[in-house]
Amino acid sequence: MPRNLFMAIAVSTFLALMLSLVPSSGWKGADVPTFHAAHPIHLSEQNALDLFTMVETHYNIKRIKWENSSIYVDLAVKSDQKVELPHVYQDFYGLTHDLFTLTDNVKQVYFRLLEVTDTPKESRLLVAIQSNSENQAAHATPLTELSDVESYVRDTFPVRIDPYFYERISP
Repeated sequence: MPRNLFMAIAVSTFLALMLSLVPSSGWKGADVPTFHAAHPIHLSEQNALDLFTMVETHYNIKRIKWENSSIYVDLAVKSDQKVELPHVYQDFYGLTHDLFTLTDNVKQVYFRLLEVTDTPKESRLLVAIQSNSENQAAHATPLTELSDVESYVRDTFPVRIDPYFYERISP
């Protein structure tokens, strides 16, 4: 038994010594990344819907339109559905952040929240917000890192809220 233990220690020491002598000059100075950066998505009419299947929103996405480097996103709520403005701001900022960071050709995002009725083609604009890619810093921070999304969106982006929206949400 002591002889086997001694032999195991000797072999382990010999292997450690041999590995320390292996030339490592090829390894020095060469940083090997753990993850490779993903290439941005080139958005088009054919793949716009695919991108939105990965995105979660508080309200249903009614329509997506891609036109001349601009994307139009309409979210819809029913007239009896409860709407909270902080959720609207979170949905806008989350979509905007994803669109500008995951794609390479989106220049503007137009976001609308609409109230839809049972009558076809009849809807009412509640909230409209827009953003453009010229202000990179405005949408660079992930949604999870913003402490007050509502005031950030209100202070950074042009927001239009229809007066009816306030009537609708007041008790």
